[in-house]
Amino acid sequence: MGAAPYSLRSMAAGAAVPVVGAAVALAVSARLFRPYGALISSLWQGSAARWPPSPARAVVLTGCDRGLGFSLATHCHSLGLTVFAGVLDAASPGARRLVDLGVRVVPLDVTDGRSVQGAVQVVQQALKDDARLSLSALVNNAGVLVFGEFGWQTPRQVSLQLDVNLAGTMRVTRAFLPLLRAGTSAGPGPGRGRVVVVTSHCALAALPALSVYAATKAGLQAWADALRMEQAQYGVPVVQVVPGSFTHLSGILAAHAEHAREMEAAMTEEDRQFYGDYPRRFHEYLAVVSSLGREASERPCRLPDDKLHEMFEAALLSLRPAARYVHEPWRYTLYHSLMRLAPTGVRDWLAIRFASLPSFKDKRP
Repeated sequence: MGAAPYSLRSMAAGAAVPVVGAAVALAVSARLFRPYGALISSLWQGSAARWPPSPARAVVLTGCDRGLGFSLATHCHSLGLTVFAGVLDAASPGARRLVDLGVRVVPLDVTDGRSVQGAVQVVQQALKDDARLSLSALVNNAGVLVFGEFGWQTPRQVSLQLDVNLAGTMRVTRAFLPLLRAGTSAGPGPGRGRVVVVTSHCALAALPALSVYAATKAGLQAWADALRMEQAQYGVPVVQVVPGSFTHLSGILAAHAEHAREMEAAMTEEDRQFYGDYPRRFHEYLAVVSSLGREASERPCRLPDDKLHEMFEAALLSLRPAARYVHEPWRYTLYHSLMRLAPTGVRDWLAIRFASLPSFKDKRP
């Protein structure tokens, strides 16, 4: 006679003691290593010494129409850096506002090779026109997120996320590498360029309904790890940045209603019978965040998080940058620590609770 099915609830209960023990161990370790905090922080976060911000240092950023990209473009501009802000739509509210602020806006569709080469030519010409100017950093920020179970998403939605988040980042980086290398042959100097890759907490621990997005960010993380080792021999640092949670301010869910309609239209009759009202409840649950995303896209602003901008400054300007900078509230730190230590059943339970999304089990015909 086979063993009875082991439910997620019973697995979570059975693993409660080791998880609590792990949490206690983390607290004790933190207390023991507190005297060495400064040393550990310096090793983990990289060198505190930085290049001084200067108009002679150029930064190229992708995805600046809204959200994090817009905020970083305005912040780098305020530091005195020369900013080339890549935008998908040069007529978008964010692009127009950047122009008003004096930022150089460059049309840049990361999925289009000709558009990428056009952006490279703009920057290349600027470097030729001003001998003092050097490309100090490429910040790969452009990203697309489609919220919904993998079984709901259309092939177009899956391809869009893969092409923007993963292939697009590779495409842009490959095109700008010669300009980033240009100042490295004579050793450290103001012309040394670096690649900054914006990943996600989903790369550290995937969440339900974000399977495709998480896959693209995990792929970015693996690619950036390998790229860091490859480019080190040429003097080009590769830095990963994991920003905190600000979905409602980023505008990344601005198109969620359109994506929801596309998923609904693509469902078969069998899908509709099986899922019942679950997809509708799921998308209605996200309606408020989607509305805030549209508002953030229409009126982009600087994100109200000074620590986030300070972390990006370190990634951009540190003489010896860390391999990865992570910006997160304490609850994220605890969550990811438990996810590394807990068994699979408990990790799944934690992720589901963390996401706090509607569930299929509550479906109604």
